[in-house]
Amino acid sequence: MMVIGITGGIGTGKSTAAACLREKGLAHIDADEISRQLTRAGSPMLPVIDEAFGPGLINGDGDLDRKALASIVFSDRDKRERLEEIMFDAIIEEIAFRIDRAKEEGRARAVLLDAPLLFEAGLDTMCDCVLLLTADEDMRIKRVMERDGVTDRDVRNRINSQMGDEEKLKRADFSIDNSGSEGELYEKLDKFLETVVRRK
Repeated sequence: MMVIGITGGIGTGKSTAAACLREKGLAHIDADEISRQLTRAGSPMLPVIDEAFGPGLINGDGDLDRKALASIVFSDRDKRERLEEIMFDAIIEEIAFRIDRAKEEGRARAVLLDAPLLFEAGLDTMCDCVLLLTADEDMRIKRVMERDGVTDRDVRNRINSQMGDEEKLKRADFSIDNSGSEGELYEKLDKFLETVVRRK
C-alpha cells in the first residue's frame, strides 16, 4: 500500500487537504494529533517538557499549555530544537506503528502521512511520494490569525522557524499552490491522486 506524505508551512491548508483526501479513501495519520496524544494529561513526557521549558506550562487540569509552549519555541531556535529532540523519536515510533497497522488492515486506498515537519523529522523516508502545499504568505498569515487568534508577529515567527518553501520544493515530488478557494484545492487534489495512481 502506497504511503503519501503531505506537508507544508503553517496556514497552507494541510488540514483541509487531508480531510478531502480522507473522503477519497485514504487512511489518515496525523503527526500533530499524535503529538497532542503524547502530551495529554498524565503523559510521562509532560514533566520532561515542563522541566525543559517551564515552569508554568502545565495548567491546573494537568494539560500542556500548547500556546504558551509555542510562543517559547517558535521565537528561539535552540529551544525549538530541544523540543524536537524530546518529541521526534516517540512520534516517529507511533507513526511507523500506524502505517504498519493500516497496511495490515488493507482497507484504505493509500496511507496519508500528514506532518508539518515531514522533512525536518526525516519522515519523508517512510513515504512513496510527498505532496507539498504552498500558499501566498499574506494569505497564510491571515488564515492563522483568524484560526488561532494570534498576532501577525506570532505567525511570522512560526513561518520563519520552519524550513522554507524553496528547500521543500526541492525535496517534494508534487506541489499544490493553495492560495485560492477550497473548490480549487479539491480539483487540484483530484488531479494529484489521478497522477499518483497512474504513476504507481
